[in-house]
Amino acid sequence: MEHPEMLPAYLRDLRGFFAKFPLNYEVVVVAEKGCAVPLTEGPVRVLQNSKKLGRAASLWRGLQSSHAPFSAITSVDMNTPLGDYFKLLQNLMTEENFDLCWGDRYKKKDSPFLKGPHPRQQMEDGFNRILREKFPKGPNDPLSEILLFKKAAVEKLAAEPRKFTGWYLGPQLLGGLRRQQLRVLEIPVFESGQTLPRFSLWRQRWNLFIECAFKTS
Repeated sequence: MEHPEMLPAYLRDLRGFFAKFPLNYEVVVVAEKGCAVPLTEGPVRVLQNSKKLGRAASLWRGLQSSHAPFSAITSVDMNTPLGDYFKLLQNLMTEENFDLCWGDRYKKKDSPFLKGPHPRQQMEDGFNRILREKFPKGPNDPLSEILLFKKAAVEKLAAEPRKFTGWYLGPQLLGGLRRQQLRVLEIPVFESGQTLPRFSLWRQRWNLFIECAFKTS
């Protein structure tokens, strides 16, 4: 968790959204060592890292610890509307032939990723092209982290021990998706393109360069 002070507002929005639907849910919060998570109400479980893991490794820890049949990656800054996550859930619940839903931010006509006005979007667009060349049968938007997993898919990916590093989880899963023959359903989603203050453009550019050059092969 990068900004724990945003958690109460996020949970209020989540409770308001799920009040409309008869679904049980749980929020798994993964906090870095030394990050104080404010007291919250509702179905919230906090995992405190014993050492600094980084964002990708923390996301993966949260997914592995989930007990639910479906698990989604979300962020407290709410770059993506909850309605889009619900669309992923509806599709994955009804499509038995798929193991996970992967958000495609390029299919939305009003997506900022079509123009890339921010350096982060421009960087992601470039690396998405490289990853698509390395994984031609992979998702159209490899750096998207608007993802929803069936529990069995997480378990299959976890069967391949791997050290997750850096900010982005998505590209570190691509090889596992191919080797485990997991079926991916791509869904158009919106993402505002906002960038959290702790996001370091140069550091993540370097991490992705290493990822594309070595780790995903």
